[in-house]
Amino acid sequence: MLFFFFFVAVLDETEYEKLSAERATELCAAAFSFRGFDVDRMGEVSVALVPLPVIHELNLKYRDIDTPTDVLSFGIDGPYGEMVGEVVLAPEYVRFERAGVEELVVHGALHLAGMDHGDDFARSEMAAVQEAVLRSVREGHGADRETG
Repeated sequence: MLFFFFFVAVLDETEYEKLSAERATELCAAAFSFRGFDVDRMGEVSVALVPLPVIHELNLKYRDIDTPTDVLSFGIDGPYGEMVGEVVLAPEYVRFERAGVEELVVHGALHLAGMDHGDDFARSEMAAVQEAVLRSVREGHGADRETG
C-alpha cells in the first residue's frame, strides 16, 4: 500500500504572494477533513493563482463558458491518489483580498472532495459547508471537524 503525505503546492502567476503553501495546506486539509476524508492518506493538491485572462481561457476550454470565473477545480487521481487535483483561482476576481482568496481555496477543495452547488450557490449545502470550514479555520480548529 502506498502512503502519501498530504501537501498543497502553490504556484503564483499573479504576484499575489499572500498565500503560503502552509496556509493552502491548512485550508484544503480542513475542507477535506470536514467532508470525512482521511487527510493523512491523501495525495498532493496544487493551487494555481492565475490572471483573469488565463482563467477565462480555461473556463471557455473546459466548461464552454466565455467569461472569467473565480475558481476551477480539476480532479486528477482522486482523493487517495498521488495527485488529488488542482485548484485554479483568480485572485483578481476577489480584488486580491486575502479572505476572498482563502474562500476560493476552500471552495475549490470542496469541489475536489465531490461537492457541487448547481446554479444557486447561496442556497446549496456546499455554501453551508464552505462557511463552516472557513469559520473552523479562522477559529484555529484547523482540520478538526466541526460538530453540531
